[in-house]
Amino acid sequence: MTRRLRQQRARVAGHLLLVVVVALVLRAASCEPLVARCPPAGALDHAHPHCECNLKIQRSGNTVNIKCDFDNMENVVLNKELFSFRNFSLTSAYVRMVNASSLLVTGEFLQEWLQAPSAALDIWHGGNLTLESTPQLDNHEKLAAYRTFVGIGIVSCNISEVPEKLLRDRTRGGFRIKSSRVGIFRKGALHNIKQMRYLVLDDTVVDVVEGSVASEGFVTLSTRTVHSWSGLLLSNVTIASVGPDAFNLTHQSDMEVALLVNSQLGTVGTGALTAAGDITVTITGNYFQKLQKQAFKVDVTGDVIFDENVIEAWERDALEGLVCHNRTSLERNVIHVATPQDLALNDTSTPFHTSCGNPQIFLVINIQHPLELRVTTSATWVLVALLALLVLASVALYTYRAQDGLTRYYGLGRFPILLNGRKASQENLPSNAEINEPAEDAEAAEGMANPMYSEAAASPSTDPS
Repeated sequence: MTRRLRQQRARVAGHLLLVVVVALVLRAASCEPLVARCPPAGALDHAHPHCECNLKIQRSGNTVNIKCDFDNMENVVLNKELFSFRNFSLTSAYVRMVNASSLLVTGEFLQEWLQAPSAALDIWHGGNLTLESTPQLDNHEKLAAYRTFVGIGIVSCNISEVPEKLLRDRTRGGFRIKSSRVGIFRKGALHNIKQMRYLVLDDTVVDVVEGSVASEGFVTLSTRTVHSWSGLLLSNVTIASVGPDAFNLTHQSDMEVALLVNSQLGTVGTGALTAAGDITVTITGNYFQKLQKQAFKVDVTGDVIFDENVIEAWERDALEGLVCHNRTSLERNVIHVATPQDLALNDTSTPFHTSCGNPQIFLVINIQHPLELRVTTSATWVLVALLALLVLASVALYTYRAQDGLTRYYGLGRFPILLNGRKASQENLPSNAEINEPAEDAEAAEGMANPMYSEAAASPSTDPS
């Protein structure tokens, strides 16, 4: 009986050991990243739990459509194993990645994906997203004869960096980031892209934009109505630092659009937003922590709107690069100054280009520490007496002016009310002196996933000219 009992215990221990080993193996396997793959040709739908791949071979050109959903449970790697269609002479390729815990987009995947003349990639809710640079394409010279397009749309991801040469070697391109967090936007992220249909940062927080987003030093805008966005759009973004010449814009043929709206920018370098030619520029409702010399260089034929912006700190020639014409609006802008003495600008001093004349601006004293008021008894009586005399004088003046049935309003005596030496209409004057504390940065709110291409679309939109 004792021997049999020992044997039973040994078998139980062996089973337990096997269970532990299997659990450890499964746990180790679960930590390994998932390499995204298309299911084998002819396999049933349930043969692959994540990806659906559709290859269409037709006379007009072969197209591939890949859609993967990882149910927020997978650390995913994209490499050439997902995109093994080099021998199919594709005309277009669309790839969509959804709901990954983390996602690594390798250079070898990007190189294979860009073998198609028209290529689009959407990444929605990708968790921690790592993007590698795209190597030079081995069919670069062959593709030069095509009117090629590349587009990337990213929604709700945490991106460590947008690397240099992410989008490269295309006639036309489009790039959009929405509801995401970006560490560093590297210089030259766009390389050898002849025309950009759209460049969009929407509802997004960025630590640093290093410098020119294009390796050539400028971005040529060329819009097309087939896309939901056009031109440059920076909307509801928070960017801690924008490097010199970051967004240097020119145009292809038609009137283009550049928008910077409802955003918070920290240090804005020289020429951070530069626009020349047939471009409409709108800069409204923004907060700028510090503007360096000629932060905006704008000399365009389209409308120029610079309204309702707040500038916390600025170099005196920060806005000298903004050139005005008869379709320019400079309204309700607020500039903070450090001391009351800085309010005493003379009439010839203006932060804008001389072509803008003397537009109305409001200067606000930004006192970091509250003023210490020392009130004595004698000073109190003097103030009361002066206040009483002022009330009596006001009543007498009102009675005198109202004798003919008309009431007239005046500024200071017969002189118009001035703000830093510039005339201001009464309706735009603040009722009280403004003393503000520094504003805090706002976190970018979660936005709806509005992908680069329609979610209902069966195949990607190509970009023929």
